[in-house]
Amino acid sequence: MSKIENTSSAMEQKGFFSKLMSGDFGLAKTYWLYGFLVGLIINVVTRIIPSLGAVAIILALTIPYQVMVLLGVWRAADRYQGRTAWAILAKIATVLGWLGVLGSLGVFIEVLGYL
Repeated sequence: MSKIENTSSAMEQKGFFSKLMSGDFGLAKTYWLYGFLVGLIINVVTRIIPSLGAVAIILALTIPYQVMVLLGVWRAADRYQGRTAWAILAKIATVLGWLGVLGSLGVFIEVLGYL
């Protein structure tokens, strides 16, 4: 088996979240689809839901997801073959994203205090 066949076979065996964290979907897809669009949907949903318990559950699920996306964006930026500026901007957005994760953790802890 050639190295290329072996690599693609191993990649097919990875699960979705493993591929996401590894940056296997590419920079644009990881950033815009799994980071921006899913994040926007989650943000809208958490603002609509009036229940603090439901918000706590959503945050408990989305914080690990955010971590996986940020790792994936960083790693995809490392492998990005296009303009260097896009990889640099993605890494800057990732650093800002980690600040957002810290903020989400703070909100999660605060919401738990009300329950």
